[in-house]
Amino acid sequence: MDFEFDAMLGIDKLTLNFEAHVVGFDGECFLYGVYFKDAVKEEDFVAVKDAVGSFASEVESKGLYPGYIDVTNVDDKVVIYLDLGNVEPENTDASICGILTSLNNVDGIKEVLINEESGIDF
Repeated sequence: MDFEFDAMLGIDKLTLNFEAHVVGFDGECFLYGVYFKDAVKEEDFVAVKDAVGSFASEVESKGLYPGYIDVTNVDDKVVIYLDLGNVEPENTDASICGILTSLNNVDGIKEVLINEESGIDF
């Protein structure tokens, strides 16, 4: 079943500058592990945080809720936490994919793995 969930969520249809895959699931929560080609620097973390913040602001300006989003710097990656609680069902895929698309302009990203440590592999 490798990467069948990419197709289900529309990730395989995105034009991205990096590899992105759903590795597992954890209910309505998504953890994006953002890996860079080189060691993560503070400016990489800030760039990811700014890109995701711009995405969230754009969605909210349309009167929609993108979900609860938090960005942290963890060891060898930047982690984006997305909780889709209270997101309208028809907007969930747009939030999941929107975060990935927002990262397209961040230099140096090698890959993004979603829910790689969920413990629920398919």
